[in-house]
Amino acid sequence: TYTVRGFLTVRRDSLRVPLSGSLAIREDLETGLFTGDLVLDDSAISRKVRGASLFSATVRVTADSPVIGVVGRDGQMFATVTVNAVIDDVRAGGRALMGGASCRTSSHAVVPLRSRPGFELSEGGRLVGRYHRPPFTGCGRITPLVNLLIAGPGNAAVIDLIPVTS
Repeated sequence: TYTVRGFLTVRRDSLRVPLSGSLAIREDLETGLFTGDLVLDDSAISRKVRGASLFSATVRVTADSPVIGVVGRDGQMFATVTVNAVIDDVRAGGRALMGGASCRTSSHAVVPLRSRPGFELSEGGRLVGRYHRPPFTGCGRITPLVNLLIAGPGNAAVIDLIPVTS
């Protein structure tokens, strides 16, 4: 079991969505293959200009499938997870633009992750990957803006797996 810490980058911007949560894996010691259950907490994002709130929102990323992967002979981990995202409680300039969980990705995103060589499951470590974020739907009048700013290629995930010690 791991504590998960990291972030997702948002295309065309320096905005980062913080990630925290847990990953519980089951490994086949003979093959090096593993599966795992990823659970992520909600994330608050915001942008301020000269101390004034430009916008804020809550982002919920949920795993749509188990994490699957392998640690190769050189100790490099390769893993994949499919995720969905919901944007909620969007505010701009202090005014509510959208609430509820209707603003969500139209399909899941496939996020490939890999480590540097020498990764040990028992020690954890950093995983990185680039992925395509699908378009969002259900965001009301701001759907075109959300898709212009967020959807598409060039998104990155950086995840640190920190072993939970008992």
